[in-house]
Amino acid sequence: MNDMSHDAAALSLIAMTSYLGRQPILNREGQLVAYELLFRPFAFSDNAEPADGTPLDETRATADIVIETLGELGMESVLAGRAGYINAGRDWLMNEMFSLLPSAHFVVEIQATAQYDDQLVQRIKALTRSGYRFAMEDVREAALGHAEVFDCAEVVKIDVPDWTASRLAPFVAAMHRAGKRVVAEKVETPDDYRWTHEAGCDLFQGYYFAHPHLLAVRRIPPLRQALVKLLVMLGAEPPLPTLEDEVKRNPALTMQLLRFASSAHHALTRRRLRIRDAVQLVGTDWLRRWALLALYTDGNSRSVASNALVQLVGTRGRFMELAARRLRPHDEEFVDNAFMTGMTSLLPAVLQRNPVDLFSELQLAQTVREAIQTRAGLLGQLLACAEAMESPAAAARVTQMSEDLAPLNAAAVALLSAAAANWMADRTRF
Repeated sequence: MNDMSHDAAALSLIAMTSYLGRQPILNREGQLVAYELLFRPFAFSDNAEPADGTPLDETRATADIVIETLGELGMESVLAGRAGYINAGRDWLMNEMFSLLPSAHFVVEIQATAQYDDQLVQRIKALTRSGYRFAMEDVREAALGHAEVFDCAEVVKIDVPDWTASRLAPFVAAMHRAGKRVVAEKVETPDDYRWTHEAGCDLFQGYYFAHPHLLAVRRIPPLRQALVKLLVMLGAEPPLPTLEDEVKRNPALTMQLLRFASSAHHALTRRRLRIRDAVQLVGTDWLRRWALLALYTDGNSRSVASNALVQLVGTRGRFMELAARRLRPHDEEFVDNAFMTGMTSLLPAVLQRNPVDLFSELQLAQTVREAIQTRAGLLGQLLACAEAMESPAAAARVTQMSEDLAPLNAAAVALLSAAAANWMADRTRF
């Protein structure tokens, strides 16, 4: 199945990834280890409330969408091998449909402040014995929740704004003694991350991790210059021997190239692959895209799949490419520039480079440079829309922006974002 047919299949699914956001959860080393699955109402319609005017139960909506998606897309497309955190209310926990949720792949979030009657307590204990894992959400010093339910929880989640460093450190130590891991939720600033990390929290979640400050680790990747040189060379359509020599200068890229070629073309690769063979098999477009992603890592060949920033920028670039193709289906230059806009939009911050100098070195088109630096033109509008999609509170902004991107609308934008996320999961599996 080619890229376009794969995207078409993804777009046809009215399932989880079309209106469910994924917020990354990172470990203490900054590696992406899980996602919380978050309901996004705008994909249903501009008005997400049910027709009868009753409030929308987002927890139940999330549950329904997850179950629907597991049957449609499969676990790998949804979670890419990572754990999924999902909120569960009483109704869903007590429903037999809950058993459709694979216990090995999900952590079920329950509220510390909820009312737990004996029937619900016994249900949670039975689910725990069956292998389900629970996280107690919104835990506070004076509100640990129902004692028996708290005992079932492997993970406790704290909201950073509710805590101070002096109170959090002893609390985390007590949780560790009880055999529980602590997730710091709503990490919004560098200082939030610093003091919760120092307090001993095990996992971290928040809008801060959708930006490059932490994940760039304020250092230049050791092989950055070689990657930039490779990208410039690819733009000039070099002869194969020259390209092969340049690829060899980047061991991490070489390893990923050989892995991808072997996995994607298994029937043709029973003999040992040479780098030249692999380049011919995957093509220069794959090389360019992977080199761009590698610029966001520290040079470790394994860091592409576990780097939340790589996941973000790769999805952003693919989303812009898909959206551009819907807007101008016969303008390949515009489509390619849209992809480059998304993929390079965070590079100045990550590499700590002056945007003018960096974009000149990469020989980016003027429309791409203006879109990134000033959000100018249609590419700038697409970039702003992509950024809004990454915000936890994006619904109103995305709906408003979509009005200026006809024939796109909020639902189409959500579907394209889903297809982009699926594409990115496929590309970082190797």
